[in-house]
Order: sequence, then C-alpha cells, then structure tokens
Amino acid sequence: MKRIIFTGKGGVGKTTILSTVARLLAVEGHRVLVVDCDPSMNLAMSLGIPIAQVIALAEDKSHLQETLGATLDDRPKMSNGEITLAIREYIIQAADGVNLIVMGTVPHGGSGCLCSPITLVKFLINYLTSNTEEFDFIMVDSQAGVEILGRGLSAEFDLSMVITEPTPKSIEVAKHSMKLSRDLGVKKQMVIVNMAEDEGECQSIADALDLNGDLIDVVRYDPQVVEADKKGIHLLDLLSTSNSSPTALQDILRIKKRMEAD
Repeated sequence: MKRIIFTGKGGVGKTTILSTVARLLAVEGHRVLVVDCDPSMNLAMSLGIPIAQVIALAEDKSHLQETLGATLDDRPKMSNGEITLAIREYIIQAADGVNLIVMGTVPHGGSGCLCSPITLVKFLINYLTSNTEEFDFIMVDSQAGVEILGRGLSAEFDLSMVITEPTPKSIEVAKHSMKLSRDLGVKKQMVIVNMAEDEGECQSIADALDLNGDLIDVVRYDPQVVEADKKGIHLLDLLSTSNSSPTALQDILRIKKRMEAD
C-alpha cells in the first residue's frame, strides 16, 4: 500500500491532478482510496459525486468516534472487522471505481477548527495501513497551504506530491511544504510545476527549491483543462468530445508512471 499526499498553495491544481491520477490508476485495476481533506470539498465533484450525496467526517465525527468505542488516542475496543465496517459507512464509490472519503468543512460560524476531523483522518489512514490490505493507494488531497502538515497527517508517508505554479508565492509555499514533509519522515517527494509554459521554468524552480535528489516534473498549460472546468466536467470526460489528447493529460500520465515506480 502506497500513501501519498498532495500539497500546495490554493488554486495550483492539486485536485485536478490528484483526481486524474486516481482515475487512471483505478481504470488499470488498482484499488484506490482518495481522502479529501480540503474544506472546499471540490474533490467529490471532480470525481462525479454531488456534494448532497457526501457524508463528511466533520459532520458525523461524534457518531464515528462513539461507534469506534474509544478516544482516538486509545486502541478502540472493537475487532478489526468491526472497525473496517464502521469506516466503510463513509466510503463513497466514485468515478471509475475510485473510493472516496470526505473530511468535510467547518459547519457554521464559531464552530471551531478542523483539528478533530484531521485527527480522525489520521486514525483511519493509520488503521487501514496497519490492519488491512484493502487498497493499493491511499491519496490525500490536503487543504491549501501547509497547516495539515503541521498536524502531522502525512507522517512517514511514502510520497509527497508538491504542486506549484511558476510564481514566487506558489514556490514559497512549495518550499515550506517540502521542509515540513521532510520533518515528518515522508520517504520521497515529487514537485509538479503546473501550468508551465516551457521546461526552462522547471529548471529555475528546481534551483529555487534545492531539491536534493527529489523529483521534479511539469504539467504544461492546456486550454482544455480550463474548458473542462467551465463545463463542469473532468478532463478525462472531455476526451469523448475532443479530437485531440490534452497535453496536460499526456503529462499527468507520465507523472503517474514515475509515481508508481518510486
């Protein structure tokens, strides 16, 4: 089982790239679980699930913790099979057989932070990693910025996919994200320069980030990504109405292969 987290500044394309990779893997027969930890909850829509059909952990965390029969700092007083069944209540079947769990968002003003739902997500991922062989890939779509890394969610993950645009602000967030991932013992990192116009941008960003052996790749700017977003459909679904293969998709396919190899 490979655990992967996608991080980066807001709006850099984390959700688009993650959902595309997840669907491509699932089509190939891999068992894929994606966890949406972004309070905007766009990943569900990217995978063809209306928000109205989502049961989010943040909205139902008290019920789940009660079902597990313990605080998340303790070992639940349930069998592994019972815990797996409890978790399954929150797994949604999405496009191409991708499995989805949605953390959720702040329900109303003054209701506090998302610390408790993030802790719950950590518990679920750690449990699935340690006690089942149900999934080949667990992929986390983080909230914008680096706060989720401060909560230690990706400790000892196999791979951090750091998404950045070729802009100074986005690169600074990427640099901080990479530092925190190293602190957490993430085994490998891959930087994806999204919406790049030429490969020279990739080299300049590699120099700015001081990669130290970490991988870097690009997803080129592609107007078909914008077109798909305006139509409210996924890039993969645009293929049925397009006469050409999007360059962004070609790049994401290459990145998927590199991701699988590492």
